Amino acid sequence: MIKKQYYRIFGIVSISLLLILAACEPEFLKQDPQTSLSTEQLFESLDNVQPFLNGLYFKWRSTRVNRKGFFLMLGTDESQQGEYQVATDAPQAGLDKYNGFLDPENKPVAELWNIRWPIVVQASEAIWHLESKLPFASSDDSLKINNYLGQAHFYKAAVLFELASYWGGLPMPSIDNGDIILSGRKSAAEVYGIIEESFLTAIDLLDEKPANDPRIPTTWAARALLGKLYMSADEATGYRDFNLARDQFNYIRDFGGFDLVNNFADLWDPDKNTSKEQIYTFLFNNIWPDTNEAQWYTGSRACSGNPTNAIGGYDLVLPTVYSRTDISTGGLWEEGDLRKMESIRYNFVNGDMTPSVYAGFGEDQLLPHIKKYEDFRINGLESFYYSGKNMYYVRYADVLLSLAECLNEAGQTSDAVDIVNNEIRNRAWGGTLPEEARWNAGMSQEEFRTKIMDERIRELCFEGWRRFDLIRTGKFVELISERNRWASESDMISDIHMRYPIPNVEIKQNPNFNPEDQNPGY
Repeated sequence: MIKKQYYRIFGIVSISLLLILAACEPEFLKQDPQTSLSTEQLFESLDNVQPFLNGLYFKWRSTRVNRKGFFLMLGTDESQQGEYQVATDAPQAGLDKYNGFLDPENKPVAELWNIRWPIVVQASEAIWHLESKLPFASSDDSLKINNYLGQAHFYKAAVLFELASYWGGLPMPSIDNGDIILSGRKSAAEVYGIIEESFLTAIDLLDEKPANDPRIPTTWAARALLGKLYMSADEATGYRDFNLARDQFNYIRDFGGFDLVNNFADLWDPDKNTSKEQIYTFLFNNIWPDTNEAQWYTGSRACSGNPTNAIGGYDLVLPTVYSRTDISTGGLWEEGDLRKMESIRYNFVNGDMTPSVYAGFGEDQLLPHIKKYEDFRINGLESFYYSGKNMYYVRYADVLLSLAECLNEAGQTSDAVDIVNNEIRNRAWGGTLPEEARWNAGMSQEEFRTKIMDERIRELCFEGWRRFDLIRTGKFVELISERNRWASESDMISDIHMRYPIPNVEIKQNPNFNPEDQNPGY
């Protein structure tokens, strides 16, 4: 009973914070913050519900901000920590080294876990309250409630999908007469069943194009993530089904009205309209607290002497050697691929602002860095701390690449190659794909599986999907141990690391969670 009361209090406090956050967006929301509402009082009026759901969006968006926004990118074959970071923060270095510091007491891992769970819990609470109102609602109110339910189910499913992808089986929240109770650890199959059900509900209830507020998720975003679930769920759960995934991606392609922007470079220009390729995007700007600080953690320390240098930063996450070099030298990039120079910075002279290496802070300060998050709107004007370009979560290009994978798994390799050649790679070469860069439609299914993994780096590098891709394809240990400097030097990575350790604080605080529920090997 004491534990139940704890979660109840947590819900009330968090609801107040959600409303405060929602009130911080004057361009979308014109409502005074309400900071003293209990859960029951909040859901008494439908006028309070959209601000509450906006608060869930802000919480989810916060998982992309500052250091914690990039922790999930570390430890892959695509990106790794800078030398100074590895030398000065052993728990954080464990995310790349896969050594003894990657354990249930690891603070970065606990942070990744802790910042996601309030979203799941509060979305579940919203669903319970809204469903209890539905039988008594007027027809007009029922339309509102169903849309709100669609949003709540989307946030619940999307964040649970992230948690399940990186931790496996999870404790699940339930609502008992308004009180929040966490179960013991449920199997991955049970969790995927809950996620699937919520995505399907979101698909049915969400609009295709919500009016006036681009934060609100659409049915297309729910379909895209459901497709990803079907192609990535552990086979033992029974939920991996490339045919079902293909159906979702095909539906988006046929009826969603999406398309690739003509020029890949436009995706990274905040002054260009890229809405036709955006399926779900986290929105930011250059005015605090709506900045994302992305440049602070991806830019070069050698360029930080002038704090208004838009390419400055602190080397938290850098490209691996593989993801920054050419095929001719054992790396990734092909001659003529325009995505290379738009994704990675090789030249650090910025107008009259020149780099200056700081002694003792690593020899990689002027090695290639991530370019996608550079925000030149602040160049020479504001600190690179105020970078605020939007951050894509799912792009139409990802849907096309995922569809191609599904077609290949169904034995339709030539059709899969056509999608990659005629849409993804054609744009990458500026609209005219040279014959020598075209994939052979007669390649084997296995060759396609290998080539598509590299193509996903070229198209989606540093957008947050690489760890997910490595886990679902079974390439996690093989490719990370070969291509990640710190994992290779440590030589400790193994299959157990495909799942993060469940933080000890969760095991201790949840009375239904037992020590033996920890992921194997930790």
